[in-house]
Amino acid sequence: MQEIAIIGAAGKMGSWFTNYFVQRGLRVSVYDVNKKILRPFDNIRIENSISDCVKGADLVLVSVPVRMTPRVLRECTKSMKDGAVISEISSVKHRTFRTLRQAPDNLRPLCIHPMFGPGASGKMQVKILMVPVRNEEKELKIVHEMFENAQVKVLPTAKVHDESIAIVLGLTYFANIVFARVLSTSNISMLKQVSGTTFGLQSLIAESILTNEPDLLVALIQENPYVKKYIEQYVKEASAVAKLASANDSRKLKAGLKKVRLKLEKWQDLQQSYRRMYNIIENLK
Repeated sequence: MQEIAIIGAAGKMGSWFTNYFVQRGLRVSVYDVNKKILRPFDNIRIENSISDCVKGADLVLVSVPVRMTPRVLRECTKSMKDGAVISEISSVKHRTFRTLRQAPDNLRPLCIHPMFGPGASGKMQVKILMVPVRNEEKELKIVHEMFENAQVKVLPTAKVHDESIAIVLGLTYFANIVFARVLSTSNISMLKQVSGTTFGLQSLIAESILTNEPDLLVALIQENPYVKKYIEQYVKEASAVAKLASANDSRKLKAGLKKVRLKLEKWQDLQQSYRRMYNIIENLK
């Protein structure tokens, strides 16, 4: 692949992919409805339309808000050359996957989800989720060509992807947004002066999540069909813990904590998790 087209290049991830492919020495055409934000650079060509951007590309990468992705994919496929790869990086797959399945036979659809943000270094080992569309082996080969050092996790269906992401990102972001809302009503400067490691790390995560584009946060919480049940479960569990905390019955609260700990220890060494947390904190200094 020598010619790359990025649709949505003015967004944070679109900009990341543009820089990534340019640094690899590839020629990149870019298009965005916010064209004024785009800046010409070596090996970057700014186009006036989706059609002009994709027509000569070996790989077209769509990086637009989730709700817009199916429409933009269909628009791209109208002008792409035979054998080109049409790919998207949305965080919710149930609609975009169906659109990729309907792509013309002369194109190679690729359904991926980069599990990193625009702050990632282009040299770090990244994790990519992939949902096979037509041929897992061939599509996996394309991903490794795009990201030579990537750790690729293949998920069997778009449903499995969205169910997993509902917890991994949807619930995680929801919990941190709620935490940030509470934090925003407090004296944050004073809290950080007196805080220890746990609060420092938790507030850092919450603050970082809020740097994401609002469209992404909304998509993860509202557009993934599986998030609702996990949010409802989270609120139910929070209410149960709050009830125990206010009941002045330490025995029930301790028993509940022990039960959760035993369940988690079946999957993860919690002492190892504790050590990893401090390793992360040390590396942040």
